[in-house]
Amino acid sequence: FVLPFRFSQGTWSLGTRGPVTLRIGEVKNQVTARNITADLQGDYPWSDASPLLLSDVSVDLLGGKVTLQQLRMPQHDAALLRVQNLSASELISAINPKQFALSGPFSGALPLWLDNDKWIIKDGWLTNAGPMTLRLDKETADALVKENGAAGGAINWLRYMEISQSWTKLNLDNLGELTLASTLRGASRVEGQTQAVNLNYTHQENVFTLWRSLRFGDKLQTWLEEHAALPDNRCPTGKECKEQP
Repeated sequence: FVLPFRFSQGTWSLGTRGPVTLRIGEVKNQVTARNITADLQGDYPWSDASPLLLSDVSVDLLGGKVTLQQLRMPQHDAALLRVQNLSASELISAINPKQFALSGPFSGALPLWLDNDKWIIKDGWLTNAGPMTLRLDKETADALVKENGAAGGAINWLRYMEISQSWTKLNLDNLGELTLASTLRGASRVEGQTQAVNLNYTHQENVFTLWRSLRFGDKLQTWLEEHAALPDNRCPTGKECKEQP
C-alpha cells in the first residue's frame, strides 16, 4: 500500500507523485479473492475541475477475473465493471441455495453507478462463456410437480438441463432490489430422452438482505471485536482496566 498525498485548505490531493496504489495477494472470506489491485488519484472533496479517479481495478475471483477500468467522481457516466469467465458453481456454492445447482463459466458487463439517485447497476448483462448445466433439487422439483400438475411435464424437463445459450439482463437499484430477466436455450436429458428447452425466467431479490444472510457483516464484526479495542478501554500497560462507574 503506497499513499502519496498533500493536504491543503481542506482538500486532500491523493497521488501527488504517482497514484495511490493498493496490492493485496489474497483475501479469504465467503469466497477467496486473489491478486487485488487498484490505483487512486485526484482530489477529495472532488469537483469537475479536480476529479477523483479510481483505475486499474482487478481481482481474481470465482475462478475468473473482475475488472474496472476507470471510475471518475463526480460521476457523469457509468463505470464499466467487467466479469470474465466466473464459475457459476463456485458462486452457487458461496450462496448455497437448496433449490438448484448451476455450473459452467459466465461473463458480462455491469454499468456501475455510485452517484445516481436510483441505480447502482443499470442495464447490465451476463452470458454463458461456455457450456452450462442446471439441476433442480429433487425435492424441489417433486414439490413443484405436486403443486402444479399441469406444469409437471415442463418441470420434469428442467430437472437436468444443458444450457448452450443464455442471456441475462440485470438491474440493481439503490435500495438493493435486484431484478434478473434471463433467456436460456438448451437441451434436457431425462431418463434417456432428450428435449429442446427454451426457458424465460425472471427473478427479484434484495441483495442487501442476501448479503446479511451470508453473514459477511457478522464475520467482520467478530473479527473487529477480537482484534481491536478503543484506547480509552485499556490501561497504559496494555492490560484491560476495570469499568469506571
